[in-house]
Amino acid sequence: MLVVHRHVKTIKMIRVVAAVCMTVAATAAAAPSHTGSAAPTARQAIDETCTPETDTYSSDRWTSARWQSCLSTYGGPHGSFQAKCWRGQTIGWSQMNCTVTGRFEIRDGQENLVKSGDFGLGYNGLIDEPTLTTNAFRFNCDGRTHGQFTFKTFDTKAQLTGSYSHYQAAEIPDTTVTHTMC
Repeated sequence: MLVVHRHVKTIKMIRVVAAVCMTVAATAAAAPSHTGSAAPTARQAIDETCTPETDTYSSDRWTSARWQSCLSTYGGPHGSFQAKCWRGQTIGWSQMNCTVTGRFEIRDGQENLVKSGDFGLGYNGLIDEPTLTTNAFRFNCDGRTHGQFTFKTFDTKAQLTGSYSHYQAAEIPDTTVTHTMC
């Protein structure tokens, strides 16, 4: 009787261990651990249009950056972007400080250039919130034509800072977002 009881107990333990292993394997295979972070779209305003959020990796896959561009009339006409950065480790990812640099342009519905230039922004990886900036991309309507405006970012890179600045930068694909402004 004792042997049968141990056998049943062993089978139950094996089932529990197998279930835990399958859950861990499914979770690990799904995506890097940083993809579960708070989604920037939660802050999206009613009068704002945003690109889908992207997750971009450096060519060596040791730097990762999440990115989203928006164009909004909320609080005045402006473009904005959100960024978060990570450093790859042997197992998993760690949020890290980084600098995001690139170029931008804002055009009105007639394709006239409203504002353009270079931008650079530091991200504090110690907080679990994406960096959000609007100041560099704020503009005045100045009686311009009402209608669709376009905000474009290009040549954008996320470079880890500090002792990880030697890691390759993640090259963020160009983004374009259009919204009714002014």
